[in-house]
Amino acid sequence: MEAERKAPSLLDICVRKAIDNLRRVESVDGCVDTALLRRILPHCDLEQLTRIESRTVTDLTPVTDVLWKGFYRRQFGEEHTGRVVDRMQRAGARYKWKDLFRAKTKQQKEVEDRMVEALTSKCRARNAESGGSGYKNPMLKKARMEVDIRAKMEAPFCRRSAQPTTSHVQPMRTTAILRRPNSTSTIAKPTSVNRPKRNNGSRF
Repeated sequence: MEAERKAPSLLDICVRKAIDNLRRVESVDGCVDTALLRRILPHCDLEQLTRIESRTVTDLTPVTDVLWKGFYRRQFGEEHTGRVVDRMQRAGARYKWKDLFRAKTKQQKEVEDRMVEALTSKCRARNAESGGSGYKNPMLKKARMEVDIRAKMEAPFCRRSAQPTTSHVQPMRTTAILRRPNSTSTIAKPTSVNRPKRNNGSRF
C-alpha cells in the first residue's frame, strides 16, 4: 500500500503561485520576507530580476547578489568572472555583481558600437573609391578593365578587315616573260574587260 503523500502547505502553494507569475511581479516591498525571496527570485530570468529590483525600494542585494554573479558568469564567461573575483580580493574591495554586470554590459556595447562604426566607415570609403566605374567588387572591376584594354587593342584590326574593296581597282592578270634560263618574272596587265576604251576621233 502506497504511503500517503503529504499535502503541500499553504505557504508552498503561495510560493509556487508567485514563481509561476513572476512575469507579472513588479515590486516586492513590504510584502515578502527574505526567506521567501530566496525561494522565489532564483527563478527569475534577467529581464524579470531587473524589473523587480528597479521597482523595489528595499535593497535586495543580500538575496540577488549571487543571482547577478550567475548572470555575469553566463554572459561573460567563467574565466573573466574569476579574474574579477581575484581583482576584488587583491584590492580588498567588494562590489555588487549587479553593478559589475551593468558596467561590463555598457563597456561591451561601446566596443561593439565602435567596431560597427569603423566597419561602416571602411565600407563607405570602399564604395566611394569604386563608385565611378559602377563595379564595387574589385574582381569585377579588374575583369572589366581587362575587357576594355583587349577591345581597344583589337579595334584597328577589326576596322581594317571591315573596309570594303573600292570599285576602281582593276582585276589583274599575269603574263610570264622569259628573262633567262630557269627563271621567270611576272608583270601585271589590266584585263580587256576593264581596259580603258579609245576614242575613235582621237589620235591618242
